[in-house]
Amino acid sequence: MRTRHLVMAAALLLTAAGVRAQEPSGGDPNEQKDVPKTAVSTGIPDIPLVNQIDFGLRTTTFGSDSDQARFQRYRDMRDGGTIDLMKFSKDTSEYRFRFEANHIGYRDQSFSAAYNNYGNVKATFDWNQVPLFYSQDTQTLYSSTSPGVLVLPDSLQTGLQNKTTSLVNAVTTGSVFDLQAKRNNAAFNLIYNATQSVDFSVFFRNSDRTGAQPYAISYGISGAVASEFAAPLDQRTTEFGASMQWSNDRGLAKLGYDGSFFRNNLPSLSVDNPLRVSDSPTAGPAFGRLAGAPNNNVNTGSALAAINLPAHSRATGYLSISNITNNTPLLPFTSNTALVSPTLDRTNADLTARVTSMNYNFTSRPTNYLWFNARYRQHEYDNRSNPFHVGNGVNYDTSIVALNENAELLGFTKRTFDADASVTPFKFVAFRAGYTREGMDFANPSNGEVGRMIDSSVEDTGRVSADLTGVGWLTLRGVYEHSKRVGSGFDLQTLLDLGEQPGLRQFDIADRDKDSFRGIIFVQPVSQFSVNASAGIGKEDYPGTTFGLRNNDNHVYSVGADFEPIDKVSMGVNYGYEKYTALQASRTSNPLPANTLAYLADPTQTFNDPRRDWTDNSGDTVHTLDASIDLIKLIPKTEVKTSYSLSNGESTYVYAVQPNQTLVVAPTQLAPITNKLQRGTVDARYFLTQHVAIGVVYWYDKYDVADFALGPQPSLALPATASPALMTMGNYYRPYSANTFWGRFTYLW
Repeated sequence: MRTRHLVMAAALLLTAAGVRAQEPSGGDPNEQKDVPKTAVSTGIPDIPLVNQIDFGLRTTTFGSDSDQARFQRYRDMRDGGTIDLMKFSKDTSEYRFRFEANHIGYRDQSFSAAYNNYGNVKATFDWNQVPLFYSQDTQTLYSSTSPGVLVLPDSLQTGLQNKTTSLVNAVTTGSVFDLQAKRNNAAFNLIYNATQSVDFSVFFRNSDRTGAQPYAISYGISGAVASEFAAPLDQRTTEFGASMQWSNDRGLAKLGYDGSFFRNNLPSLSVDNPLRVSDSPTAGPAFGRLAGAPNNNVNTGSALAAINLPAHSRATGYLSISNITNNTPLLPFTSNTALVSPTLDRTNADLTARVTSMNYNFTSRPTNYLWFNARYRQHEYDNRSNPFHVGNGVNYDTSIVALNENAELLGFTKRTFDADASVTPFKFVAFRAGYTREGMDFANPSNGEVGRMIDSSVEDTGRVSADLTGVGWLTLRGVYEHSKRVGSGFDLQTLLDLGEQPGLRQFDIADRDKDSFRGIIFVQPVSQFSVNASAGIGKEDYPGTTFGLRNNDNHVYSVGADFEPIDKVSMGVNYGYEKYTALQASRTSNPLPANTLAYLADPTQTFNDPRRDWTDNSGDTVHTLDASIDLIKLIPKTEVKTSYSLSNGESTYVYAVQPNQTLVVAPTQLAPITNKLQRGTVDARYFLTQHVAIGVVYWYDKYDVADFALGPQPSLALPATASPALMTMGNYYRPYSANTFWGRFTYLW
């Protein structure tokens, strides 16, 4: 879905928090550690029970032709019995233990546990599964003979190659399958307090990804058919870290190690070519090959130190050095055995990089009215790999070509300086001002090689804000920022070598002017009623950019209210509006005969003809509505919670051409993309006794979508003509409507 969630209020609060000093890992050494806390009840007010198990029986009915996989997406909503929630805790004067489990036995189940022996040991463990349902009715002609090898029947390839069989007819014989993937995530953390001043900590995280995902391959030959298929997944990411921290009332010091290791058990995929049953030096290979994500390792050592200074000040320094390696075996230039594949410069990637990061921070509050913070950060990516030379290559799996090129060893250095100050002239009012300078150097630190069209860029940002807080009934906050980014060392020849227009700029490094305003207001005239509103406006312009992203603007607004007429009744409503617009420009033309400056002055070249320019003005608009009413014991021993949410989005693409355009085919206007998601819930629970409750839950979900690119098509062969160019699986964006009913039995103790 092309929707964005309202995050203005949260982002604004994070911005305000970000200008304060960053506390180093481990917190304030003066803070009292591990103070036992009183258990909090999770029942209704007069039932102070914290342990709970929730059984249920759930079923869902769907409307006609509903996309059940998209309804589930990241959750498992199968019919049947459920242990939806289990919570157990035990608190003593010496330790605290917590355990929680959710959706036990389903594909989205999770388990977590925490143990805290006050002043000695803290440990946590989490394990969860995250499913991803793509489609329950995708179709394919492929089958797998071994992991990572997808084949078509030889008879089908022969028929398609000899044109005795049409792809439009062949795709109707595809087998239907359920396309889904799943992640298994585990995490363990342990902190051991060896003494009052020394802590040791370790962590371990592991994530497995299995199943399949939609993927496609193009064989790069004129008249070929690109194939969509279910790419199998078998990946693992493992992380481990250990650290030692010493602290007292003057400061702290910390040494740490972190390791991250990615393994892909399917380093490459082989996929049969629908139009070839045997290799041909002119018509292409019988199968194509794709490289998977490469195995890689990251090992990091770090050190942190902080010291408390007079005048409520603190200085902090952090340094980390990482070594990144990738030694995955390389694939040959072609899978076509009718060609003699050129010799690789080396058989393995043999890539290595050094990453150095540092962060120095000083914060001070010399008086109750003045606060100051300054920070310097540097991040250096140094590519130290051996150069890779490519003498001959292969074009479209049909011909050997001489390239005589070296792979670029790209790196960069990013430097950022921040300074912020706040003054509080009155009891409830604070004024802030800040400045940030961010510099990017695109030269690789080891060899000075520049891989971007500019050598460096600098962005200066100034910001001011005003806060009114502490007043019981009113809170106001507003932030305004202006930034300007300018690049230097522009190399026109770099663009020409790529066959690009000289006026093209890449948006992440192009000169940019940016203005933004964010504000929030909270009014609570009486304790039972409050109103909140927020607004955010952003504008980006790219001066000097002729082709590519020209501007990017956004407007985000929200208004909401909360009302509690009595203790047993609470209700709230929030409406949000978001609009994002962008203008991009391009030119449709033939490349220059040679990538030299001389041809830029040749008016006969379509490459230089401004009448072939066209623009795309895109817009995304989203309306959101959230409302809820909770009745807690308005009816004795009964809880009733209701909610409704709506997200209604539309994306448009409007093309425009020059009045005197010379394009052979003018751009065709596209239909708007629309999506609308509604959800209503009712959750009622009645307490038979202090320990036993029964309840019913009802969910209503409805999703409507219209997408010109990913909507249902008349055939899996596109277009459905005698010469299709794409064979799909039918993984489309389709609507659904669902009604979920749930009976619950809860026991508390």
